[in-house]
Amino acid sequence: MSFPAHIARVLDQYGVAADTKAALYDLYVALGDEVLEVFGDIADEARSVDSLTPDDTLGIRARVVERYVRRCHPLWREGQPTASLWHPRELQGRASGVAMPAGAVGEELAQVVRSVVGDGQPLPEGIVVIGKNAHYGGRNETISFDVVAASVDDAVALGMAAGQQHTLPGSAGETSGTLDAARNLALIWEIQPNVYKPLGERNRPIAKIYRRHRNWHVTTLAAALQWLRSKGIATYVLRGCALATAHEVNPLKPVSKTIEELHDRTVTGVVGACGGELAGLQGDDEARLLESIAMNHALRKFVEANGAAGAIWRVVWPRAVRV
Repeated sequence: MSFPAHIARVLDQYGVAADTKAALYDLYVALGDEVLEVFGDIADEARSVDSLTPDDTLGIRARVVERYVRRCHPLWREGQPTASLWHPRELQGRASGVAMPAGAVGEELAQVVRSVVGDGQPLPEGIVVIGKNAHYGGRNETISFDVVAASVDDAVALGMAAGQQHTLPGSAGETSGTLDAARNLALIWEIQPNVYKPLGERNRPIAKIYRRHRNWHVTTLAAALQWLRSKGIATYVLRGCALATAHEVNPLKPVSKTIEELHDRTVTGVVGACGGELAGLQGDDEARLLESIAMNHALRKFVEANGAAGAIWRVVWPRAVRV
C-alpha cells in the first residue's frame, strides 16, 4: 500500500527520501491526515526537505496527540462526539473511528467503583468516552471505554506519557472489546493500561496524575458493563487464562499468572458490584460467539479446537421485575 496519489506526488516533488516516506506512511495509516500537517511543520523548520530522515518523524505522534487532545477535550466536555485518534488499519489513514462522550463520571458509576475499591481510594475524575473503531491497530468493530482526565493539561500529560496508548489519549487505561451489533452481543477482551505505572524516572511527570487515576481499570470496566446492559446487549468477558491466546502474546514474554489473577479479580468484583453474575457458557452461547465477529483469529482457532467454556464467561443480569 502507499499514500493516495495526490499526497505521493507532493512528497516526491519535494524529494522526501524513500525510507522517510515509509516511516511517515506508517504514522499516516495509524493517525491520519494530521500526521502530514505536523510533518509539514517539521519540513518548514528543516534545512532542506530531502535531508529529513526517519528519525525526524519520531516526534510526530507526540505532537499529533497534543493537538488532538487540546482540540477535542473541550468538545467532549460539551458532550460532542469527535473523530478518534487511532484510525482503523483497513482504511489506510483515510478515515477514523469515532469518540463519543458519555458525560462525567456520575454518581451511579462512582458508587459502583467505590464499592469495589473502598473508601480510602481515589476515583478518576473525568469524562467517560466511548470509542467505536478507535482502538490502536484498527481491528474492526472494536468498542472501548476510557475516562479522560477532567483537566485538559492532565489529559495531555497522560497522552504524552510512555505506555501502550491503545485507545484515547488522556486516559490512564481502558476497557475494550468487540461489538457485533447485528447479533446484539459483545465480547470484552481487554482491560489494559494506556500508560505505564510511574516507577523511578519512568513517567515521573505524571506521577501525581496517575495516583488520582490509578483505579482506571475498575472505572472503565464498570462504565462498559453499565453501557452494554443499558443497551440490552448480551455481554461476554474473556477469562484471564485466555488473555495470552486472544492477544497472540510472544511466548518469550508470557502473560504472568499474577496478571491473569488480577484480571479475573477485577472482572469478578466489578460485575458483582454492577449487580450481575459471571456464568459459564450455556445453550447456544458458543455457537453465537462462533457465528459472530466478536473473536479475533487466534481466539477463534482456540475455541474451535478446545471450546469456549474455559476461555469466556457470560455476564448474567437479574431479570427486571414486572409491576
